[in-house]
Parts: sequence; C-alpha cells; structure tokens
Amino acid sequence: MMTFETDMDAGVIEFTVDGEVSRAEYDAAAAEMDALIARHGKLNAVAVVRNFAGMELAAWWKDISWGASHITRIGRIALVTDIGWILMAAKTTSWMMPGAQKSFTPEELEQARAWARGA
Repeated sequence: MMTFETDMDAGVIEFTVDGEVSRAEYDAAAAEMDALIARHGKLNAVAVVRNFAGMELAAWWKDISWGASHITRIGRIALVTDIGWILMAAKTTSWMMPGAQKSFTPEELEQARAWARGA
C-alpha cells in the first residue's frame, strides 16, 4: 500500500510505502506530483519506505515512464528507510538523478522533511 500527503504551498509530497503498490495508488500520486510540478516547476519528495512488497506491473511501468519524462523536474528526494537493499539501490542509481537525493533513518523523519523543504 502507498499513501501520500501533499504540501502544495511548500511543493513537497510525502509518500509512505508499506506493502505492495497498486496502479490506482500510483496514478493518484502521479496526478498530485504533476500538480506540484505545474505550480512550482519542480517536485521535492519524502519517501518513507517501511516495507516494500513490490508493485503491480502496470504501476511499475507507469513509474518508469513518469520518471523518465519528468526527471529534470525532480528536486530533492529524501529517502527514509532502514531497508538495506533499498538504500543500496538508491545509492547505486543516484548518479542518474539530476536533483539531490539523501537517505535518512526512520528516526530522522523530521530532519528528512526539513531537508526536502530546503532547510
């Protein structure tokens, strides 16, 4: 399951992933991300990953295509997790991201939120 909260004024979206991500959940988040980009020109995000059990195939494809077409509109991404393989994957692929990416532990959630907002 993926839920999200949007701070439209700050231009930040916060995702929480705890289980499998469905296409409907991803579509709802993508619409919010598009709205943030339309208003602010770029997107900053906090991604809290408690448990990742995969994505529906349609959600996975949408994530790849959305990311490829919006990659220059992504600013700061704060990854909050203690899952080793996700941290390693983020570190390994960070060179592809034109924006900034930083990892935080679950105990550092407030610092991650502040960092995503540019503080």
